[in-house]
Amino acid sequence: MGQDKALMRYQGKPLFEHAAALLNEAGCKQVLISRNQPGYLTDIIADAGPLAGVHAALDVLSVGDELVVLPVDMPQMTPALLRSLWQFGRDQQKACFVATRILPFYLPVTHQVKSELHTFLTAQKERKVVRFLNAIHAATFSGYVNEPGNSGDAAWLNVNSPEDWPDET
Repeated sequence: MGQDKALMRYQGKPLFEHAAALLNEAGCKQVLISRNQPGYLTDIIADAGPLAGVHAALDVLSVGDELVVLPVDMPQMTPALLRSLWQFGRDQQKACFVATRILPFYLPVTHQVKSELHTFLTAQKERKVVRFLNAIHAATFSGYVNEPGNSGDAAWLNVNSPEDWPDET
């Protein structure tokens, strides 16, 4: 794209602020942003893709905390879907993701999850989110709830290029 996607504006805010607002609205008490910039989480393991940000978040979180991972490039995700995913993970007492989508995902913070992600990124040199979620036997969530007026497909809109950008900016 030639620019920092997190700084692209959606509904008057940078994408990373929009994602943080979605997480807050979903009920998250603390929002951690991985940006490799001063004032944000920075990768501990370089060149490890999106899981490096998850690893950095796990490093500052305590066992018993919970993590809902939402990429900045899903601006039409809904708080209702995030809440449903989060509740499903709590009910299952394990990591979970929406069937066929992978992101966003829910991850309970445990010693085992911290250790497995570190090994996954360092010893195994793996980078794919789906492989990590499969390795930790994450549950598949299929009963998500959409908010009225927001189609299920719109929530999954991913903005990787200007052509993908939603009409409402």
